[in-house]
Amino acid sequence: GAYALGISSPLHSNTLDSFAFTTLNGKKDKTPEVMLSLQTTRFPFACVGSYTQCVADGRAGGLPNAFTIHATLLQPKANGTITLASSSQIVGPRISHKYLSTDTDMKAMIQAIKIAREVGNSEAFDGLRGAELLPGAEVKSEEDIEDYLRKSSCHFFGTLVGTCKMGAKDDPKAVVDSNLCVRGTTRLRVVDASVIPAPISGFTHAAVAAVAERASDLIKSEY
Repeated sequence: GAYALGISSPLHSNTLDSFAFTTLNGKKDKTPEVMLSLQTTRFPFACVGSYTQCVADGRAGGLPNAFTIHATLLQPKANGTITLASSSQIVGPRISHKYLSTDTDMKAMIQAIKIAREVGNSEAFDGLRGAELLPGAEVKSEEDIEDYLRKSSCHFFGTLVGTCKMGAKDDPKAVVDSNLCVRGTTRLRVVDASVIPAPISGFTHAAVAAVAERASDLIKSEY
């Protein structure tokens, strides 16, 4: 009842309510490079190590309310790797995300942090904003922001792609063809985010749903 009426209640918010997409450096390209996510939390939802340090420093004590603006890089230039750790299927693979391993990505994230701060310091938040907890008002220079990012950056759910990329026959890195069939095998398809060749500027759910619908049509046409 209260939720349906829009009255504040435990079900009124999923804590991650609002998103914004933007380019960097004043680009007029319509492809967003950064996503900002507004989370309504009682503590800054950041990487565990960073928040643990924040508590240890006493900066999180007695905080009645808080909000967090996450900055996510949508078009990273660095490519991670995933390799087998064992011949056993019960042993997890070795995953190296290689986050922020290029100067381009680091510069983009530094700018994204600056944009997130501009939003948080805007007039719209004047009645809600308190002291900045993370990175903290003392983190001002690009060098300090870079240091913070290297210590606290983490993966944001729903954005990893490309480990079984779809591609043309002459692409040595392509794992599946346009019918989602694994090359060199029969009756084996991959139908998930891993077939998407490159990052998309947003969450992958809609793209994966489209891939699954296409896979369904392909399978029905064959059997």
